[in-house]
Amino acid sequence: MVKSKNRSPFSSLENALRILNLFSMDETELSLLEISERIEVGKSTAHRLLQTLKSEGFIKKDPRTNLYSLGTSILATNKIIQSRFAICNIASPFLQKLVEESGESAHIAKLQDADVIYLHKIECNHPIRLLSYTGKRNPAFCTGSGQAILAFQSKEVIDKVIQNGLTRYTSKTITSPELFQRKLKQIQKQGYALSIEELHEGVVSISAPIWSRNNRVLYSVSIAGPIQRINKDSIPKLAQLVIKTGEALSKHLQKR
Repeated sequence: MVKSKNRSPFSSLENALRILNLFSMDETELSLLEISERIEVGKSTAHRLLQTLKSEGFIKKDPRTNLYSLGTSILATNKIIQSRFAICNIASPFLQKLVEESGESAHIAKLQDADVIYLHKIECNHPIRLLSYTGKRNPAFCTGSGQAILAFQSKEVIDKVIQNGLTRYTSKTITSPELFQRKLKQIQKQGYALSIEELHEGVVSISAPIWSRNNRVLYSVSIAGPIQRINKDSIPKLAQLVIKTGEALSKHLQKR
């Protein structure tokens, strides 16, 4: 149900950015009606915004299906964004080695508000459908990538994540603020985060913090795979591989 199509609480710029955020690897194309309903504006307003984005190359329209998708200007912007993060310039060989040694897909992630955004990913030879890709956002509190960063953040940052809500995604999701904070303290002690089916059933991730030059944790490195491969027998060895990769990335990042 569309709320107030005549008046939007957002500016035109905000609505244009909200349109761009609608697209993902899961939904690469959207109709005018879908866009209108999701950003809660009238079809004429949505059409005007889309025409502006289209003229600048950020949106394209398929003349056959009349569906909208991201344009080529986004690709150029994505390259600029990736180059903005120093970690993206040095991560590939470390991730590739981690994939080869662990046999699982590897990621670099950054905390943004209550989510983690995956900045870089290298697939293994037998990936599972993790619904993760470069640019994907996931809730930080129930992912290893997010927990490995949050464990080393201030109380204020952690409190904001908790206030945002600890939504249950599976039967293993931690929804208790007390248990969640207890887990973060455990991560601090052991040096890595282990998320067992907290976001997706059957999926396990192991993550380690990456320390920047000013002694802050801005990123994390992780591997993720099926519980059949990442289990109680393999976790100790895999955790050490992830920790070692995090330490190596930290050293290189601190030199920059």
